[in-house]
Amino acid sequence: MMLTKMERVRRTINGELTDKIPFSLWTHCSDVDLDAQKLAEATYAFYHKLDLDFVKNMSNGMFSIEDWNSNIDFSQVPLGGVARVTKHAIEQPEDWLSLNALDVEQGALGRELRSLSLLLAMVKGEAPVLVTVFSPLTTAEKLAGDKLKEHMKSDPDKVKSALAVIADSTIRYAKLALELGCAGVFFASQMSSYDHATLAEYQEFGVAYDLQVLQAIQGASWFNVMHIHGNNIMFDLLKDYPVQGISWHVWETDPTVEAFLTAQTGKSIVGGLQRFNITNNMRSELKQEIEDMVKLTGGKKLFIAPGCVIRAPFDWDTLLFIKETVASVSSGLASAARV
Repeated sequence: MMLTKMERVRRTINGELTDKIPFSLWTHCSDVDLDAQKLAEATYAFYHKLDLDFVKNMSNGMFSIEDWNSNIDFSQVPLGGVARVTKHAIEQPEDWLSLNALDVEQGALGRELRSLSLLLAMVKGEAPVLVTVFSPLTTAEKLAGDKLKEHMKSDPDKVKSALAVIADSTIRYAKLALELGCAGVFFASQMSSYDHATLAEYQEFGVAYDLQVLQAIQGASWFNVMHIHGNNIMFDLLKDYPVQGISWHVWETDPTVEAFLTAQTGKSIVGGLQRFNITNNMRSELKQEIEDMVKLTGGKKLFIAPGCVIRAPFDWDTLLFIKETVASVSSGLASAARV
């Protein structure tokens, strides 16, 4: 029996085997992602062409700081690079106190909500849509760059005051996205890595504000994914966050898949594909990754997905190869289950 995408995702979250391993892919749409209508259309076209099981909205990586007077250069994104802040909103410790509570229905956040509304109307409830939000400390780092770590040491109370403002704006934005019809959030933390913070620093400046956001949306969401970005991640600190799935750079950094399963978090894995294997068209490696993920998990609580956003430029045929491989491996799993 062919399940709907909603049924497939819900059953996977519950730990049930389904008719097919669910999968999703995402990238940036740097040529259109400052235009609500065009971004919605591009995201829907991407979803429809690949027949994805859930949709992560493909907003630019700096939308959370646009309304706080940051200057951003997006020119390298189409070339495989990343957006770069050319003028940070935070330069001096006192600048943290000047952050104002945002009207999330205006400016960049309003643009993102309009785009989500259009996207949801196109998807028509066929598949869950996740709204991307950044952890408050991640947004703080985008606002201040290297000055963040300096100010965390010299003026911790000022930084915490700003984190409270950022968390409040993030909560209000997420709640409106959920009211529009999103199933949950893709909660991206780029600071919960030992390469960027100590455990004590993240416990002090990260955890409380992360949980403020995640706890505020519990009643209105059912599919939330925690994305722990980068290498040397603080998995043990974040593994018990109130989410249904955890996304990380599987195969590139700990935990191993075996260690994740041993931790018995009760959460689904959202990952398994090394994103640069996608960009570099390493199809035999991608096939092996999919097969290994299914073998290690038995196909349960698994969403095949990239470890992080797929960098441009990419080959559509490689993305379609992933789709076909997931279907093929799923078919083999189903046949084995019937024996």
